[in-house]
Amino acid sequence: MKEVLLVIDVQDAVMENTYQKEEVINRISSLIRNARTNDVPVIYVQHEYPAGPMKRGEPGWELHSLLEKPLEKETIINKTLPNSFADTNLKEVLDKLGMKHLYICGAQTDYCVDSTCRGAFDAHYDVTLVTDAHTTMDNDHLTAKQIIDHTHNTLGNFWSPDSTITLENTEDVFWMKEKIK
Repeated sequence: MKEVLLVIDVQDAVMENTYQKEEVINRISSLIRNARTNDVPVIYVQHEYPAGPMKRGEPGWELHSLLEKPLEKETIINKTLPNSFADTNLKEVLDKLGMKHLYICGAQTDYCVDSTCRGAFDAHYDVTLVTDAHTTMDNDHLTAKQIIDHTHNTLGNFWSPDSTITLENTEDVFWMKEKIK
């Protein structure tokens, strides 16, 4: 089964007040480096709005400075909705590459990460949500940690004959076990 690493919205404005920001970005960068070493394609997703800090080209729209930057050969998907499949060519890119299994990480857990996991599931991909490589921020009702735990509890129960959502920590992702020492 062909796997891909999908890095969602690790952008300056999105990451500004997120839970365990530096630790999460460091884990994502480690996933990226080791995916490349093991020939696992990496796809970056960047959210954008028509105006404000998330407008394409604005400093807030840029990928976070701590994140491992895309290589020229890697794909960047620009989106305007939480689900990375909605109104983008992500499915076409994945299908052209023959990908069947998505490892998902990034921000924000309760918006774009959750929506993309569900979108991938609905499109009949197998999904692994990398549990310690996505983040969000507190809201009026829940802490970021509670939101993350709730998302794991909810998405970890998704199954159909055509697709699944599983949960794994960074260290358990198969190409992290094969990393060059």
